Amino acid sequence: MNVIPPLAITDARLTSSTVVETAPAIYAGGTTYALNDTASVAVADGLLTVYRSLQSGNLGHAPTSSPDWWISIGQTCQTYSAAVTYALGERAQDNTAHRIYESLVTGNIGQALTDATKWLEIGPTNKWAMFDLLRNTRSIVPSSLTAVLTAGVRIDSIALLNMVADNVTVTMTESAVEVYSYTANLSLREVFDWYDYFFAPFTKQDSLALFDLPPYSGGVITVALAATIGNVELGACVIGSFEHIGDVEYSAESDVLNFSSVTRDFAGGTSAMVQRRNVPKTNQRLALAKSRVDAVRALRDALNAQPAVWSGLDDSGDGYFEALLILGFYKQFSINLALTEQAIINLELEEI
Repeated sequence: MNVIPPLAITDARLTSSTVVETAPAIYAGGTTYALNDTASVAVADGLLTVYRSLQSGNLGHAPTSSPDWWISIGQTCQTYSAAVTYALGERAQDNTAHRIYESLVTGNIGQALTDATKWLEIGPTNKWAMFDLLRNTRSIVPSSLTAVLTAGVRIDSIALLNMVADNVTVTMTESAVEVYSYTANLSLREVFDWYDYFFAPFTKQDSLALFDLPPYSGGVITVALAATIGNVELGACVIGSFEHIGDVEYSAESDVLNFSSVTRDFAGGTSAMVQRRNVPKTNQRLALAKSRVDAVRALRDALNAQPAVWSGLDDSGDGYFEALLILGFYKQFSINLALTEQAIINLELEEI
């Protein structure tokens, strides 16, 4: 079992991202746009779609109806301004705190985003959703997503979770020299016979954990996801230095907390079913060398009510890998010291 205590991603550490946060000016039909210029088109309730010009001399071509001239590069919200009047349900975002808010009243003007009677905090902006570990949010963009991270400290591991993409590439450079590269095709297909070979559908690997990044203090990590059709999505990008807390023993369990509800009538028949989220959880026993007990006890204290990435297996190609991969917190973390040279850890994990 490897654990990655997350390194907080700050403005200083996020060197660049292709996910748009601050919306460019609204598209103007009388403006001539150069190659790679950007413009916004209002959708509804403060939501904006951002387009990039595909050609120079781009004049009079509406982005929503001119695919030869414009390409969508994602959506964002309008930037909050105290001088603007917001309608009920209209959204605005704080690009400094990287949060989105929704107006709770009509005629909302001059009210600070911190006023909970006037604004409801929705969550992180699209650019920062992949770094918010306390919510089930995703960064979503068309076709491709690239983020460059400069940790500023030594790290040796990265986890990408809740991905929707066709392929992924993770690289690290040190002083502009590439020192690490990993590329994977995320398409999966279980083939057991000739029928499956010809007709079985493709699925996608949605999680990845790498524990072999070279621990350079000046390492720059680039994460790139791409999809041939549709959007790319990334729910979590976690970097840090992993800790090994023991080997998972036989009989580990993958389970869920089911928040759906079922209502039955007087005869036991089903009268109503409301589907809600399943929250994954795991239970496992770990074998840990006696010499590592104090280090693991310190880690247990450090991760009290703190999210982390917990990976029961190192090999992302193993059929049990995703079943034993959790971004969450521990509910039980007991260390049995009955044996003279080896401790037994009983670990119960629950996803955020």
